[in-house]
Amino acid sequence: MIAVVLSLLLPGLGHAYSLHLPRALVWFGGTILVGLVLNGGEENTALALWMAGALAVLAALDVVLAMWLDSRPSGRR
Repeated sequence: MIAVVLSLLLPGLGHAYSLHLPRALVWFGGTILVGLVLNGGEENTALALWMAGALAVLAALDVVLAMWLDSRPSGRR
């Protein structure tokens, strides 16, 4: 649950907390792109906020998926 909340606060942070560092870098990179869009001017603010919200929710769902996959026995697929 901590990783999910961290991902909602900052995409990538929950992945880093759960030691999925490559995924953390990818999600955090998306957050950086949102910041770049925000710097583009006022006309892009709504788009950037929508992107940030979508990134946070998708990152939280991805943390749940990654932890679920890690908890499965290795013999079953």
